[in-house]
Amino acid sequence: MTILSPIDAVRGAEKRPAPNEHTVAFAEKIGCAKASPAMLQAFEDIRQSGIRRARAAHFERVKIIQQYKAEPGMFFAAIKPNLSTEEMITDARHIRFTFRNLPTWQQETRRSQMQRAALMEIYARFFRRFGRRIWIEEAA
Repeated sequence: MTILSPIDAVRGAEKRPAPNEHTVAFAEKIGCAKASPAMLQAFEDIRQSGIRRARAAHFERVKIIQQYKAEPGMFFAAIKPNLSTEEMITDARHIRFTFRNLPTWQQETRRSQMQRAALMEIYARFFRRFGRRIWIEEAA
């Protein structure tokens, strides 16, 4: 069942999916068991938005890993000045742990550095596990 609000009906917007059991369970958990349909729909919209962002980020990471697989030099250029995946992982963890201890105003100015460190840790962990095998197969 889809819910179409009066405003959406006037604008001719697409129908949005009705809140599912996860959204209803979330509303009950936070104390909105008797929430209005508009509140449930807002929760469902937030949930769907998070799912879309997570999927988009996943496919972007997959695309970058495919590029690194094709050209190992790109990966090693990306992790410089570190010489190995182990060093990159250690460096990224150091950045993440020191970030948590910073005052809020410094965290706000260094958020991009934190995000880059988290992504590079993901890439380095992938290539620490699979890199040698992938690049040996590519060379053969």
